[in-house]
Amino acid sequence: MGKGLAVSVFLLLVMPLLAFPEGTKQIAPFPAALGWVCIDKSRNDFGSFDAAPEFRININITVTSETINFGLGKNIDTVPVNLKYRLKDPAGNIVLGPLPIPASGKGFIGDWNSAAIGPFPASGGYDPIHYAPTSTGDYVLEFSYPPDSAGFYTENHRIMFRFFDITVVDAAGKPIQGRVWSKAWQFNSGNVLAPPTINRFWGIMYILSDDSIVTSVNCNGFVGGTFSISSNKTGCSTTGNINVDRQSRTGFHTYPQYKIFLSDPDSLIFPTGKSHPGINLPITTKSDCATGSVDLGVKVDKDGEIEVFIDVNPNPGADPRDLKITANVLANPGGNGYNIIHWNGNDGKGAPVKDGTVITATVRYIHGITHLPIYDIEYNDSGYIVSVVRPPGPSPLIYWDDSLIPGNTTVDLTGCSGFPGCHLWDYDIGNNNTINSWWYVTSTLAPSVTFTVKRTPGPPGTISGETNICQGVHARSYSVPVDPDATTYQWSYSGTGATVTGSGATASVTFADTATSGNITVFSSNADCGPGPSSTLPVSIFPKPSVTLGTFDSVCYTALPFLLSGGSPAGGVFRVNGVSSAMFDPVAAGPGLHTVVYSYTDAHGCVGADSTTVFIKTGKECEIVIWVPNAFSPNGDGLNDHFRPASANIRKYNMIIFDRSGLMVYSSDNISDGWDGTYGGQPCPAGIYIYRIVYESSVAPPTSKTLTGNITLVR
Repeated sequence: MGKGLAVSVFLLLVMPLLAFPEGTKQIAPFPAALGWVCIDKSRNDFGSFDAAPEFRININITVTSETINFGLGKNIDTVPVNLKYRLKDPAGNIVLGPLPIPASGKGFIGDWNSAAIGPFPASGGYDPIHYAPTSTGDYVLEFSYPPDSAGFYTENHRIMFRFFDITVVDAAGKPIQGRVWSKAWQFNSGNVLAPPTINRFWGIMYILSDDSIVTSVNCNGFVGGTFSISSNKTGCSTTGNINVDRQSRTGFHTYPQYKIFLSDPDSLIFPTGKSHPGINLPITTKSDCATGSVDLGVKVDKDGEIEVFIDVNPNPGADPRDLKITANVLANPGGNGYNIIHWNGNDGKGAPVKDGTVITATVRYIHGITHLPIYDIEYNDSGYIVSVVRPPGPSPLIYWDDSLIPGNTTVDLTGCSGFPGCHLWDYDIGNNNTINSWWYVTSTLAPSVTFTVKRTPGPPGTISGETNICQGVHARSYSVPVDPDATTYQWSYSGTGATVTGSGATASVTFADTATSGNITVFSSNADCGPGPSSTLPVSIFPKPSVTLGTFDSVCYTALPFLLSGGSPAGGVFRVNGVSSAMFDPVAAGPGLHTVVYSYTDAHGCVGADSTTVFIKTGKECEIVIWVPNAFSPNGDGLNDHFRPASANIRKYNMIIFDRSGLMVYSSDNISDGWDGTYGGQPCPAGIYIYRIVYESSVAPPTSKTLTGNITLVR
């Protein structure tokens, strides 16, 4: 063989190796790597018969001279039971199968080297299943397996191919990369073991955004067992609120939108998007006082997507109060040519930004915004590595918000890039949860725009203060919560006889004795937007109750305390010389004139009062006197029938009477009582009896005295 021929043969043998097949070589890039495509209907319909479009395994054919070649390795998870495959054409017709999944021979891949070389048995690859398309478009490779005996699909009967390959070959026998894609790949990398472990996934996936930007994701050895990987424009949901949509979630939330390839997508079929459109200045702003929102007007020279960074917190760098808004824009949106980007006036935490706040907004025209929500990756201890493939460019920043995952508040809105990778988490965060990351390629950054938030003050809220006012109560304070959007407050009163003072959130209202009921009203305003709505508080004015108090007679300074009375209506309170008391004690008060006030509070809390005086007199008539008779005749004739001392101006009193033998025949604490000459209901004999009287004077300080003597009982 000549030298030139030998070189040609060598090139022919090596050429298939230079163009990688699509399958195991990408998801398990070296022989010891673990990466298996997984069909598991207990999770979703990825790769299954009649799956929805987003769960299909697609093979793109551009000309009918191309052929589809594929092979499958052993199903490593279970004993194969009635496992089948079939191929559908772009119209949905079954063109191959259903056929049993090969366990040997044609279409069976027995080792990693065969899968890596591809459908070229002469070069050491495997002997493929071969199909010659009759139409162009996306063909679909599907698989099926039976449910268990109870009719359910479980992980125990899933399909996991140890090796697989799908290669499109052109008419010259050359493999073509970038033809195999799905929107919802599902893989397995062995049982989940805590790092360090060899059960890791080292695959590199290629994501084609809807604006034709290709970025690659190096999974960098994360630990996931069976996991699902999808990509889209918004994240875990499509509510339209980017701050919500991009947040990682508990449970399964992989929303498939973008095509994910095993190799760089064929650029002849999936051309590279232009990444340098322009923003046409100026950028306009229009504030809405009613809502506090701002509309930014942006002109662009190409349909695409923009990101607006609203810098609420003026400190350097991203802050939780700052936020980003993304929106689709058109080169020819109609009207005056401006795309309107609406900001609702709330910060990144959902709180309204107050009136007068100066905001800086930065507008970027972006390409290739890509979210990567992946489900059930237990450990990502080395992080992702994301690269821009087409058009070439620097590695993008990676962002995430895991604050909705219980036990985790990791948020990175500043961006991360580089090695070993970004967005790390552990088992508690990743297990059975959807963790989202996002990035984009920036094309144009416009000069910053500065504007002022304008917001009409809202209703002042409930007015705090008394609603029942009594005539004669002059000043009362009223207040409302401070409104951050207000600079002045206007207070008023609809009734008569009241004066209102105050321009802030607190006002004083002075009510004259003749004031009438009415409403207190307040509204706030600012220089940007003027007055806002008002709040009202009804106030009722009540008259004082009519109160009267009778007069008191003069009493001696030695008199006993007496209960105050004579106030009307009943139920009021007496005060003697300014001290609350229901009793009047002449001894404690002392001689002279004393004021007694009676006040009454009605059901509205209004108080009325009347007053009088009490004169405490002195003199002979007020002296302390006690006289004890020396005999009495209890014979029932109505004359001198009781032994009763006479007294004046004493307060405490006790009298005890004994017979000559010392027997106590009588005792009393009441000076008005007298002894009737009996004991135990029987008449006592005539004779001499002994009395002892203990009394206390009513002057201050009181003096205790004792009198003893004889009394003759006459029969």
